[in-house]
Amino acid sequence: MRVKDNLSLRKIADEYIMIADVGDHLDYTKAIGLNETAVYLIESVQGKEFDAELWAKLLTERYEVSHEEALADVAKLIDKLREVGILE
Repeated sequence: MRVKDNLSLRKIADEYIMIADVGDHLDYTKAIGLNETAVYLIESVQGKEFDAELWAKLLTERYEVSHEEALADVAKLIDKLREVGILE
């Protein structure tokens, strides 16, 4: 899978909002709130193909979390990103 290129990332207080760019405007119906960890994962694969295993590996390298827990968290994030059309 791949993160779409036409995205705008904004930080508001302690949360990030990712919104799809549609031509000359932002489509707020395709927006999602993200924490710093999700932004780290998305930015780590921007412009590249990736899979859930890669994201789980990145989480286990950066945080004290088991591989199984990382995979479960990644699966939830992928589902949310797919729902708003951020992944190809």
